[in-house]
Amino acid sequence: MKFQEIRSATAIVTMGGVRFLIDPWLGEKGSIPPIPGSPNPELRCPVSDLPLPLDEILNVDAVIATHLHFDHFDETAMEKIPESMVIFVQDEIDGETLQKRGFQNIRILKYAGVEFKGVRLTKTDCLHGQPGNIGLLYETMNLRSSACGVVMRHPEEEKTLYLAGDTIWCGYVKAALDLFRPDVIVVNAAAASISGFGRIIMNLEDIQAVLDHVPHAAVIASHMDNVGHETLWRRDLRNYIRQHQLEKRLLVPEDGEICQF
Repeated sequence: MKFQEIRSATAIVTMGGVRFLIDPWLGEKGSIPPIPGSPNPELRCPVSDLPLPLDEILNVDAVIATHLHFDHFDETAMEKIPESMVIFVQDEIDGETLQKRGFQNIRILKYAGVEFKGVRLTKTDCLHGQPGNIGLLYETMNLRSSACGVVMRHPEEEKTLYLAGDTIWCGYVKAALDLFRPDVIVVNAAAASISGFGRIIMNLEDIQAVLDHVPHAAVIASHMDNVGHETLWRRDLRNYIRQHQLEKRLLVPEDGEICQF
């Protein structure tokens, strides 16, 4: 199994020889204006260029879209991903959105799991913000609040992978860890925050909770160093790793870097 960080939450997972593009944010560096309520009010995103040519990134068997926020499935992805590509989405609502854009091979993730070329994909839930604030936050931004995670298994792979998705530490994540006991966990770790609404993805305390809850697992920090509302950066996480001797358990790949298991 391989996990290749592309940029922010965009990654390529290879499992059983099957390649999945996760949450394609493919637009040019700086193409998104500063985010209202951001702790970095002048910062445009994505902060970095894509580390690979677009045709190499799109050389996959399927796409998984955990949700359709701008930094997970952007306008460039809408234009550049082939209309015939298999795309897994969290629900029928996102599926209809992509079908209206011309995509012809939409498949819905399920809690009971779905199969694709020998890989079993199982949907998990997310809490994409602070309890009590989520509805108002995303209504204000004219965005859906729903997002999902995905557990990935293949009979020829020793490891189970859990993509936690855009979530804070919560009962949904704990339940997924207890049920699936994943060996590798990918957390979206930028501690992205909106003024007046708080964090919408994991911070250091959340990441440590994941590490503590599944002590056998390796954790990969993704969704880093590219969004304007970020408050936790790779340099911060690497300092934390050194301070707590977590080098063997907590991985912080650069854009383009491959983690192999």
